[in-house]
Amino acid sequence: MDKQGFDDAARVQALCELGLLDTPQEARFDRLTRLACAAFQVPIALVTLVDAKRQWFKSRAGLDTVQTPRSHAFCSHTVGQGELMVVHDALLDPRFRDNPLVTGAPYIRFYAGAPVRALDGHAVGTLCIIDQVARPFGAAESERLAELAALVEDEINKGAMTRAREAAERQLAQLHADLEQRIAERTRSLRDANEALKHEIAQRRELDKSLRASEKRIRTIVESSFSAFISIDAEGHIIDWNPSAERIFGWSRDEVAGRDLADVIIPERLRAAHCQGMARMLATGQAKVLNQRLELPAVTRGGDEITVEMTINSFAAGDAVCFGAFLHDITDRELARRALAQKEELLDAILDSVDVGVVACDAGGRITMFNRAARELHGLPAEALDPQDWAAHYDLYDAGGSERLAQADIPLFRAWQGERVQNAALTIAPKDRPARKLLASGRRMQDARGELLGAVVALSDVTELADSRSQLEAGQQRLAAITENLPAVIGQVDKDGNFVFLNSMATRFYGKSVAALIGRSVASAYSAQEYAKLAPYLAAALAGERARFDDEIEVDGRLVRYQASFIPNLDDDGVADGFFFMAFDITARWESELRQRDSEERLRLITDNLPVLISYIDQDKRFRFANAMHIKWLGIAPQQMIGRTVYDVLGPDYAGAPEQALAACLAGQQVEGDMKLNTPTTPRTVHSLFVPHLRGSEVVGAYILTTDVTAAREHEKQLKAMAMTDALTGLPNRRCYDTHLAGAIKRASRKREGLALMYLDVDHFKAINDTLGHALGDEVLKEFARRLVAAVRKSDIVCRLAGDEFTVILEGIHAPAECAVVGAKIVAAMEAPFTLGDTRRAVTASIGVAWSDGIAADAALLGARADAALYSAKAAGRNCFALADGSS
Repeated sequence: MDKQGFDDAARVQALCELGLLDTPQEARFDRLTRLACAAFQVPIALVTLVDAKRQWFKSRAGLDTVQTPRSHAFCSHTVGQGELMVVHDALLDPRFRDNPLVTGAPYIRFYAGAPVRALDGHAVGTLCIIDQVARPFGAAESERLAELAALVEDEINKGAMTRAREAAERQLAQLHADLEQRIAERTRSLRDANEALKHEIAQRRELDKSLRASEKRIRTIVESSFSAFISIDAEGHIIDWNPSAERIFGWSRDEVAGRDLADVIIPERLRAAHCQGMARMLATGQAKVLNQRLELPAVTRGGDEITVEMTINSFAAGDAVCFGAFLHDITDRELARRALAQKEELLDAILDSVDVGVVACDAGGRITMFNRAARELHGLPAEALDPQDWAAHYDLYDAGGSERLAQADIPLFRAWQGERVQNAALTIAPKDRPARKLLASGRRMQDARGELLGAVVALSDVTELADSRSQLEAGQQRLAAITENLPAVIGQVDKDGNFVFLNSMATRFYGKSVAALIGRSVASAYSAQEYAKLAPYLAAALAGERARFDDEIEVDGRLVRYQASFIPNLDDDGVADGFFFMAFDITARWESELRQRDSEERLRLITDNLPVLISYIDQDKRFRFANAMHIKWLGIAPQQMIGRTVYDVLGPDYAGAPEQALAACLAGQQVEGDMKLNTPTTPRTVHSLFVPHLRGSEVVGAYILTTDVTAAREHEKQLKAMAMTDALTGLPNRRCYDTHLAGAIKRASRKREGLALMYLDVDHFKAINDTLGHALGDEVLKEFARRLVAAVRKSDIVCRLAGDEFTVILEGIHAPAECAVVGAKIVAAMEAPFTLGDTRRAVTASIGVAWSDGIAADAALLGARADAALYSAKAAGRNCFALADGSS
């Protein structure tokens, strides 16, 4: 009863995990059994679950018994063979004629059962119908029974699917917790960096006490500036080099004093242009670079090229012209900008590759995202419409497609209002396009501070894919460019706490003119609340202690984040005579870090919830990104993959097609195709898309998106097999016969050896059908096919063309005499009477044989000759074979 390789213990385990055994009857199953009784006009219909030693009825219509031993169960046979089973008359079937359920109540004569499966594919029970009289059961009825069994299968798996969804939600919560931990670790890292900067300032040398107050102020500003300050003479020789320049470029002041600036920090490829620009500036007294903020490449002592932001001015030193420049290392900012751009490219690639429609709106309710799949579903591009116009413009209807959705029922509007939408059913019904049935899932999007960003929904097309699983929510917010303006305020405060010096940037910072601030107290420039935060640092500076801190202030209606340093102005006795201060605008850096965290959160949320393996691999074949689906498919956490090569993570499974596809992608080609993937649970057939990541003309990595197509490919294989096989006998059908014969003729011609074609008819088959009925006639054909296959070589091809017409293709036949041997063997194989239920009947065959030497064989001619020989055999009295003319 069991198929080869059938694992009944695993099947029973799958049944127990459903949690249905010995539970009360449920209306959802009873409706289906009553429907089966009505649809097939039978007295009994059952939903059975086949345990190790019994069959138990989850639902029963027309039967009082709740269970029977498995040894008596027809359904055990159905489960064992894994496909629909029909017993037209149990009294004529040797498997069941002595069964207690046949000889006693409920007196089964007719049975038809279709298996129902758990999610892992095991057949755990059946939907069956029973009658107390024998009856026929055709292909159309079998198809209807299989469709009803599919409904039962959906019901038994509902609980398992719910538990799987809840497990996925728990995993998502854990991912959120991990992200919060990463944010906390990054905050600690920034705090440590600030402490290091404070320590650096504490170690700066005391200012030269002999300089005049103004020189002392300027030197303090230059020496304590977080930006590098470099001064050169008219010949380009370095005359000043502050500590920040030492920190950024790696050269000490003594090492660079008197050296040509071009030889120290200008990249070699740009030195000639630098020297020409200096000469032109000295000759004309004019230069476009003066008093401008520029971004330029520079080189450090170690040879590393960095990007600096520079402001340069000229000043007179006696009769000589000198130049001074403040430079700030913005390499980290450029790297952050590139990282954001890479994530945008990854998100664009994902959204244009997946077949899930993704629609998003901003905080104001305007449509901002409408990916390729969404455009194909709607047949329309995205438009900036008010939410009240969405339903009419995009033809949104309820699940039945009869009533246009109200604004409050539109999934995207519901998500925008704060509702978490899960698998909301709706219909898109454009007037000029077929209606599409969709499931929508979505949620509101918020940034790390809880501010509304908008909402996103994922749309799964379930029109043709009724058994597809719900797609998890996805969304995207386009990232804004990081601001680069980092202004600095420089000033001096006396020992009484009054401003004595301010540069022009103070006007923008304080919102007042410099003249209005000089001579006034620091407290007058701030609100009471802002000054309360500032007071401890002012007190420390006036007490002779250096202070450094970050804070916020409102400037021109905008909240500005700044970093300030207070440096005591000590007199000859070491007593503080006030202090110098600097405030750098770090708003852009602060906002960049917030946006970076927001980007990572949104990207991870989208990719981790798509039913696709998504990864990014660099040119060294190391993983730089992997989504959470790797845990479900491969049992590997993304954090365990990052930085490791594909061979370290996937081992020998990556050899072959995946390795070749990755190599082609890293060479600049987009590659896609089906591949085999071994997972901890079962081998899968997957479809992978390899997309090269280009930076200009350079390939810097590869995006890989992999979907599971196992079920689709297996279905295609089954359809192909069904199209080439006779359903009754299991032999190749006429279509397959044509293919085999054409192939045999080609091989015979190539090898220059003979072949033969036999045509066979069951003698008097119409009389068998008329006297015994079509059911026993089918049994005759099946037994005839079995004996025919057994009588010829395994290499010979036996086919059923139609009705009682069969063919045999014989290859490697060197002479007609060999055909005669085969024909006689087939006639002899049919001599024993056929057992048909309670009767035995003699069945014979007429055979026509056409032989060809294979050199110029023709399929049509060979068939015509075999057919003519068949008629000769019938004319000779049947139960014999005849060789076609020209075959002797």
